[in-house]
Amino acid sequence: MSESALNQAATFAAIASGGLLWILEGAMPFFKGRRNRLRHAIPNLAVAAFNAALSATLLIGSLGVLAWVRPHWQGLRGLFENDLLASIALVVGYDFWMYLWHRLNHQVPFFWRFHRFHHQDEAMDVTTGFRFHPIELALSELLRLPALMLLGMGATELALYNLLAFPVILLHHSNVALPERLDKALAIAIPSPNLHRVHHSAKREETDSNYGSLLSIWDRMFGSLRRRDDFVDFRFGVDERL
Repeated sequence: MSESALNQAATFAAIASGGLLWILEGAMPFFKGRRNRLRHAIPNLAVAAFNAALSATLLIGSLGVLAWVRPHWQGLRGLFENDLLASIALVVGYDFWMYLWHRLNHQVPFFWRFHRFHHQDEAMDVTTGFRFHPIELALSELLRLPALMLLGMGATELALYNLLAFPVILLHHSNVALPERLDKALAIAIPSPNLHRVHHSAKREETDSNYGSLLSIWDRMFGSLRRRDDFVDFRFGVDERL
């Protein structure tokens, strides 16, 4: 699949999965009794629209740097002769960077000043998956460049990652009630909704866990996986730490 087709597919996947999850949140909500869902969604989607334009602008510069670097440095890609294996390795490697970056956003006070905007949503739903501070996005674009160069990633691999990750990220932010067995089965491979609800807890000891974006393996490997037996008296949001 071409880079252009992958980008179109990733955009469609985000819009389609977001729309479907929005409908399912109304039909089978995990936290029931929520009102004014549209009023809650509009500010998050407005931030998302601004961020989409910002990200597209920043990405142009990043891709230019990567294109300049590629003839001189192949990175992890150079270890693979098979394109499919290379793509899998790059997607997994980039997801590891996403885990590290997310963890840094919680543990470094300067980064947390901006990342907490994402956590301040006290009624997390699928639209929260689009809610990020523009400065966090700018920092993310700048600081991921060395990781992208080390991996040897280009536009095609980034589009492939987005295609896979967008639906997962929106799912685990959603207020959809999945059967418990299904949620636990999903959690073996990806951050399930219940795992990510713990991550958005107002309690610091809970929010500082479950950092995975596409894969949940990193939380298992580095001891940051945390489960909750029930969500009675559970509260989203932020207990200030600064």
